[in-house]
Amino acid sequence: MGIRSPFAALLRLCLLVFHQTPEQNAAVHIKAWTERHSQYMSEPRIEEKESFLEITTNAPRPLDDVLAALAHQHGWHINYEDPQYGKSDIADDTAPSWLEQHPSGPRAYGIAGGAFHVKIPIDGYFPDDPIQILPPLIDAYNRSGNPGRFQLRVVSKHSFDVIPTASGEGSQTPLLDTVMSFDATDDGGAYPTLRKFCEELSRKTGHRVVFGGTGSPSENRLLQAHIRQHSVNQPAREILRQMYTQVGSTDCWRLFYDPDSNQFWLRMHLW
Repeated sequence: MGIRSPFAALLRLCLLVFHQTPEQNAAVHIKAWTERHSQYMSEPRIEEKESFLEITTNAPRPLDDVLAALAHQHGWHINYEDPQYGKSDIADDTAPSWLEQHPSGPRAYGIAGGAFHVKIPIDGYFPDDPIQILPPLIDAYNRSGNPGRFQLRVVSKHSFDVIPTASGEGSQTPLLDTVMSFDATDDGGAYPTLRKFCEELSRKTGHRVVFGGTGSPSENRLLQAHIRQHSVNQPAREILRQMYTQVGSTDCWRLFYDPDSNQFWLRMHLW
């Protein structure tokens, strides 16, 4: 009897957990969702001290939030690409308002990032020298336990690509490293041309990629621009870079992975 009693206790616990009603499960989720979202910051806090730069944020994609803030503050040109996040990188992000009305309904999932803090030594050349900041920033992020692992590629003095190297499921090859050919020689509009590019990248990789525009008031410039492109056996990111320069020299891209639809969204950011 003494040997069986611990197993009986464990069985009762398991039965208690698995026999929770949908309403009870919803209440647990709503509490966790509320606590997590209450800690999110609307934007990163970036403070320049006498000898270091202190960065604090809390967000689903902490690294992208910090990169976007630095790019906006200092005019740096930073392109960012998500990995294909795995199960360990995502969290149930179903809104409480939905769950209260639909406790057994479908769930929504998002990237499970959170708090990130780093202090980076600087000298008198900041902010004119991004290399003081970006490599140690990305190294610190990769050690933080937040989703994804990333690498910095230097394009020019003030232009950079931040590419994914791994998710929680292991190493990955960046989607935009895919070698492909692309032809848009009819002087077509930028919007349909970029949609066509995403369709070709989807066909080449087997991962669905959708062009999502800019989501900003500057979208009108994208609608008015034209792109002519003929590329043979080039990395997708270089084709994209050449097309973006035809729309605007300061345009950056964000390639986000959506775990709900299992697809990537390409968005243009206009600084």
